[in-house]
Amino acid sequence: MTATPVGRIAGLAMALLLGAAAASGQWEQPDREAASGGIRFAADVIAVPGGESGGTIEVTYTVTNDALVFLKNGDAYRSSFEFTVIVLDGGERQVAGDSWRRKVDVESYEETNSKRVAAHETVTLEAPPGQYTVRIKLESLDTRAFGQMERRLEVPEIAPGSLTLGSIVFERAPAGDPSPPDGYTPNPAREFGEDYPYARARFPVYGDPETRYLLELSVLSQTGDRVMSVKDTVVQTTIAEEHARDFSVAELEVGYYRFGVRVRPLDEDGGDDDEIRARFRVVTSSKSWGEDFEKMLAQISIVAPRNEYDRIAMVEPEERDAAWEEFWARHDPSPGSPENEFKDEFLRRLGYANTHFRSVVEGWQTDMGRIYIEYGTPDDIDAQPIGKMLNAWEIWYYYGEHTKYVFVDREGFGEYKLVETSRI
Repeated sequence: MTATPVGRIAGLAMALLLGAAAASGQWEQPDREAASGGIRFAADVIAVPGGESGGTIEVTYTVTNDALVFLKNGDAYRSSFEFTVIVLDGGERQVAGDSWRRKVDVESYEETNSKRVAAHETVTLEAPPGQYTVRIKLESLDTRAFGQMERRLEVPEIAPGSLTLGSIVFERAPAGDPSPPDGYTPNPAREFGEDYPYARARFPVYGDPETRYLLELSVLSQTGDRVMSVKDTVVQTTIAEEHARDFSVAELEVGYYRFGVRVRPLDEDGGDDDEIRARFRVVTSSKSWGEDFEKMLAQISIVAPRNEYDRIAMVEPEERDAAWEEFWARHDPSPGSPENEFKDEFLRRLGYANTHFRSVVEGWQTDMGRIYIEYGTPDDIDAQPIGKMLNAWEIWYYYGEHTKYVFVDREGFGEYKLVETSRI
């Protein structure tokens, strides 16, 4: 019997990277990009500084069930894939590299389409100080569908008598618990939101023991506004000392932010300052609803009848709050209860769309996002990952609406366009 591929390709999963050191000594971990190809995964590439013994390059990747290709395996389902990392020097010569084969087993078809993490691990490769290109590939061993990315970075050299910063690693508290019993978990996608508002940034400082320095931490918005600033005097206790800073994104709006670390030696012979920044993203936020009236109108137009949309759009600014309250109350299925299920479900769908269907625009603006906000979770999904000759596609079925929606990823970058709507 021929095995049949199942599972689906999710919306855009963001990949992360570490960039080269700037001439000023300030490190920047640059903007995130998508892994190209049919399998979407998040990967964080960091450099660990080295001295005479050399440094290392660490690659942490995460892939979810819905991004993999599963085949029927008896009464269950299995995905087999290979993860490869190749490190090239400035002359395009390979200096390190390896491949790792993994298998993921699930019991049901529903699990193949879930957002549950299928595989997560960190691999380490040795590399002396210098400039490198890191090529990363995740390939299905069953269908040869793959995702890949390429990153450039520098492994810095630890100079005797000075302080050197390693890379920033982001973690999050599972299910939004600021004190999880199992601790914080790696977050290579560097994405936070209402479901995961508690963040942790970890980074090492390398230097001679007993060195005194000023440690400055900051979070900057995309417009350069400083939303967090912390300073502390530290005495280095070991050659490599790790620091961690917990912070909440609950009060941040949706958008990109930069976490910055700076060390300033306080001893006369402590060397020069060193600085590093890394970008993270807030993908859902309660602050994203209610700040921009025109944006609110565009979002509510997905579910609001035209006459109600027009009523809100035409009110005077001082009457808008009352108009919104009237709208929510009119659609409240249980007026006698403290909750408004209609409002709560709309905001939940909005947050889900922004988390799972974002591309070059916010998730609610994509075709998948708009359909999801209007109709909710599909009753069923058929999908085909990208192959050598075919575009990736998904078909969403809503049996109660007697409708199906066909989406196609024509460019191979995870941006699915609605190409057909038909009755079933």
